[in-house]
Amino acid sequence: VNLQIMRKNNLVDLSLFLLIAKIGKTRGLKGEFFLRSFVENSENLFSFKRFYALSPSTMEEVHFEYMKQSNSNIIAKLKSFNDIDEIKAFGQKDIYILKSELPSLDSDEVYWFELEGMEIINLEGQHLGLVHEVSNFGANDVLVVKPAKKQLKNILIPFIKNRVIISIEKSKNSILVDWQEDY
Repeated sequence: VNLQIMRKNNLVDLSLFLLIAKIGKTRGLKGEFFLRSFVENSENLFSFKRFYALSPSTMEEVHFEYMKQSNSNIIAKLKSFNDIDEIKAFGQKDIYILKSELPSLDSDEVYWFELEGMEIINLEGQHLGLVHEVSNFGANDVLVVKPAKKQLKNILIPFIKNRVIISIEKSKNSILVDWQEDY
């Protein structure tokens, strides 16, 4: 991957990357650390081949010697970091993958990050706003929608397929919902 392509005005274009993990606390003296995964199923994390960390001026590829599950934790080690001081100096960096390296999905499936910015339209044809983020407040995933009408506060729409979420149209960048603006 040519890292020059990924830069805009000397800044890294983060829209090409997906944050999937963070280097956590060190473990032992040989450069191991706990890896905090943001992937729903850690098996998926192990399936990626190339990882990147943001340095001050560029996105650099980082090479894992290994990642392994240990109870509920993931323990990892980067190649060329062989003691606790080296990994501490490297820091608790965010770990990214290139979005282009994600497995492709069926036409009716989307990644959460793809929902952000999609327009929400209800069955009455009202434009409710744009998806700001996907959150989880306990029971199920929720779309946090920035409303089309500025004076309204965010609209929270439960992500329940076939009941609230009627369809997701990637090509139209929109989501059809059975929901009212004042719920």
